[in-house]
Amino acid sequence: MTIKKYVINGLISGLAFAVLMAGWEYYKEQPFSAFKFVLHIVLFALLNGYLTYRKDKNKLKNE
Repeated sequence: MTIKKYVINGLISGLAFAVLMAGWEYYKEQPFSAFKFVLHIVLFALLNGYLTYRKDKNKLKNE
């Protein structure tokens, strides 16, 4: 997998997480916060992209 794939994978999963969290906040009748939405995207994308990279790196190392 190239670095581009990790970034795209991270952004897609980060966006999905942010949408789910915004839906949860809407359900709890809290006001929408663009800052929190972007923060959820960025942090979850970084975490998921890094963990996917490590998993793939370890998989290749063990083969």
